[in-house]
Amino acid sequence: MGVPSVSTQAQLIKKLIESKGVPVVFKNHIGINDVYSAESRALLWFTLPLVEFLTTDAPSYMLARDRVGKPAAIYVTIEGVPKRANVNCSPLPNLDFIANSQFTADMLAQAGLRVIDVVHHGVDLDEVDKALKTCEPLAKKWDEAFKDRCRIIYVGANNPRKGLAKLSQAIDIFNSTHKDRAVFILFTEPTAQQLFNQENVVIIPEFGRRGHVDVLRMMAASHFLVWPSMSEGFGLPVLEANAVGRPAIHCMYPPLSEFSSDEFNYVWDYDDRVLVDGKLSQYYVFHDYPEEVLAEALKDAVDTYLNDRATYEEYCAKAREHASQWDYRRVYPKLLHYLKVE
Repeated sequence: MGVPSVSTQAQLIKKLIESKGVPVVFKNHIGINDVYSAESRALLWFTLPLVEFLTTDAPSYMLARDRVGKPAAIYVTIEGVPKRANVNCSPLPNLDFIANSQFTADMLAQAGLRVIDVVHHGVDLDEVDKALKTCEPLAKKWDEAFKDRCRIIYVGANNPRKGLAKLSQAIDIFNSTHKDRAVFILFTEPTAQQLFNQENVVIIPEFGRRGHVDVLRMMAASHFLVWPSMSEGFGLPVLEANAVGRPAIHCMYPPLSEFSSDEFNYVWDYDDRVLVDGKLSQYYVFHDYPEEVLAEALKDAVDTYLNDRATYEEYCAKAREHASQWDYRRVYPKLLHYLKVE
């Protein structure tokens, strides 16, 4: 559970299960002894559907399903297609997967894997409310530091599929006409500092080291989320930004198109869809687009905020209302059904 978004969702699933009076124990590996243990009421794997992550646990899942009869489920996310050669030489074709998006389900189907359901990720509206009620001190601090400039935040890792190099180029284009109108706050990893030398870029290099409510608070204290990513299994920050009432700026592609909307977010279509060989046994699906398109979307968003505040506030309200449909108490009962936790 090293990936922040996975950790966040695992905690929400845990919270919902425990609200039913069932204790939850996190483990890095679920073995055969766990299947037979009287203390194990049900078993849930939350992972990537790749041989590196599931080969050693596959026997435990099949034992629970086929012989012991204990409720078991495998909940997965992926940003591309598992390599067919690796899949065919593994126990993965014998497993049943629950995908976190229709995109993930489609990718698994291309590799010949069996998907039994799709359950989207969720947001915790209680945490959202807490962030909104406590974000004012940070918003005032940023008001003092950045004056009347529009604040655009990025929350995520620094790796090629996240598109930070593309964002840096788009900011250069943006700055040719709008430099004094916005500041870009990047909550990411220290390695991103080598990509940005613009005066209106502020990097907070603490990604993965702050509490989740604190991250939501930073989103709420900003005016927009920018999401330059080209490849996702879900794209949780877009949904979280909308949940705190902040429009997102992103390319519209699956799976973002499963929960985002152009009614309140600033979106554009991708130009090309390409497979990129990853380090693990998968091909990433990259949705490529020109930096100029991202720059224009940034300009449109900033101009709306500065010159048409009524429309901006309308977008914020629509975003929050729309995202409320993904409260974890609404989406995750479908997953708990497979664990016989009702």
